[in-house]
Amino acid sequence: MTLNINKKQFLSHITGLLIILMAFSDITSSRAIISTCAILSIIIFIFYFPIENRRLFSAASLFILFLLVMSVVNLLFTENGFGGTLTLMGNLLLTLVYLQSDKKKLTPWIILFYLIGVGFISYSLFVLKLTANEIYVGLSRNHAGFAVVFYTIFLTFHLKITHKLYPVLPAIISLVLSIFLIGRTSMIVSVMLLAVVFYYKFQDKKVIRFAILGCVLLIGSYLYLTFQSVLFEETNLNQGLDTPRWELWQIYIEHINPINFFTGLDVSNLPMYDYFSGNPHNSFLKFHSRVGFGCVVLIILFFVSLYQYLKTGQNYVFWLLLLLTIRAFFDSDILIGNFDFVFFIVTFYWTTNHQYDT
Repeated sequence: MTLNINKKQFLSHITGLLIILMAFSDITSSRAIISTCAILSIIIFIFYFPIENRRLFSAASLFILFLLVMSVVNLLFTENGFGGTLTLMGNLLLTLVYLQSDKKKLTPWIILFYLIGVGFISYSLFVLKLTANEIYVGLSRNHAGFAVVFYTIFLTFHLKITHKLYPVLPAIISLVLSIFLIGRTSMIVSVMLLAVVFYYKFQDKKVIRFAILGCVLLIGSYLYLTFQSVLFEETNLNQGLDTPRWELWQIYIEHINPINFFTGLDVSNLPMYDYFSGNPHNSFLKFHSRVGFGCVVLIILFFVSLYQYLKTGQNYVFWLLLLLTIRAFFDSDILIGNFDFVFFIVTFYWTTNHQYDT
């Protein structure tokens, strides 16, 4: 082995440890841990830089620099703090080092990341008997379901691109937990995730695919019928799409002008947002409120990524990215948040991938 390979393997394990810290930053909602993660990401990035593929670093670094500049500009026009800028930097750099890592060395760490996050939520639900509102103190009750989806899709994504595996069990666990967490969007996304995993895992074995899907539907129907009244009461399913989210989004869009379109809109000064603690319940609107025009650039690159996945036949990753986006569209737990690196990794994976399959 050359010195560079040894160095890369070592840095891969350090990156894995950093991913574990991100799980604990979510569980504890600790600003100290997320700040530590951001600082460590900067340090690891500096060590990674000379290894290989400097073209990726130069192109990605321009995007990172642009977002950070827009984030600083945003601080001058809003009441947002510097912590968001530091968190954003950490997530962006963690994305870069993941894409450069020896991904097989990362697998045990990512499995542990999943087990810690999903295990914490499961323990809180079934052992401590906590409600969805009580699992994450100070956060929306929807955060637990959001976290389950992101933990699960990141594990599903990594096992596919690294080992060509289609793990069914995590998708089933995600659906079951989403039902017990009484999360409307999380349940919908989990059902879709399970369907996507089943389709690609058994695409050449139709009998097995339909038999297993039938069993899952029976189990899902039983759980739905058992908890039907709770689901309708706790998630407002009986109201259909009539939720405060639409009004929040409408208020945000109505207050955009040429200046704050570029700088970002300060949600703290918007009507109704005080009632929701400044939470627009949409990760992309939240991102615009933090980086202004930088959000537009990210959205453009996001659609470029979707196109690239379809163009190159990476349909499975395309669907995983779409499911992450659906979940993020109805809450603001990423951009800027502890799971940003998951969204960024799945979005920009195609920039370093050269093996295309469905």
